[in-house]
Amino acid sequence: MFAEQRRQQILQILDTHGSTTLTELTRLLHASESTVRRDLQEMDSKGLLVRVFGGAMSVNNKTDLREEGVSEKQSVNIEEKQRIGRYAAALIKPDDFVYIDAGTTTGAMIPYIKEYSAVYVTNAVAHGLELARRGFRVNLVGGEIRGVTEAIVGNAACEELRAFNFTKCFMGTNGVNSDSGFTTPDINEAIIKGRAITQSRERYVLCTAEKFHIISPVRFAGFTDAMIITDRYPNSWYAQQENVICAPPEEGSAPGRSPQT
Repeated sequence: MFAEQRRQQILQILDTHGSTTLTELTRLLHASESTVRRDLQEMDSKGLLVRVFGGAMSVNNKTDLREEGVSEKQSVNIEEKQRIGRYAAALIKPDDFVYIDAGTTTGAMIPYIKEYSAVYVTNAVAHGLELARRGFRVNLVGGEIRGVTEAIVGNAACEELRAFNFTKCFMGTNGVNSDSGFTTPDINEAIIKGRAITQSRERYVLCTAEKFHIISPVRFAGFTDAMIITDRYPNSWYAQQENVICAPPEEGSAPGRSPQT
């Protein structure tokens, strides 16, 4: 294979997955590590990709170190979050034991929750108050409240979650990537998220499409560890993945395999 052909394939892989490893590239391209390293170095120098330790990332990927507050997030992608939240809430069945993670996308499902026979647990004060005011049975985990996200974190919260066996959990995330999985900026929130997923039988991550290809510093679960509910598919590869669901635009509609970008 000529160098230009290899490099075009590398760009196609990054366009699909957002990032890749040196080992994966040598396998897919049937080339030596030294050859692929030279390709990555040359492409990085031309601004075609970003070299990272052990592989490369798409220039379209964003490594997001900044953490937005709740007030900032609430005014963004309102309709998309409502669409995701409506679909997620319909998944709750009688007698479910449900964990709802802190976050504005998970918060968007709460107005649509109708199942009063289920029991709810959350690490978000706002979620807990809204559920309680509407007459649902809800438990708020104990611990430290982080001001920026209004999420309850810490050892006490983590230990409390160990005692639960949830039938379903609905999680938020700051980033989604096929290689890096689900990520968030804060290690304490990552620990709580990871523990809730471990304690749950059915796992759902709720996120709008722009979260794909964003990588935050701390991973809390692998890409295939949960079903993803989003408002649209970021590309054709994600549309083909069995664990990615596009929520329908209207209540009662079946989830489709489109739209894509």
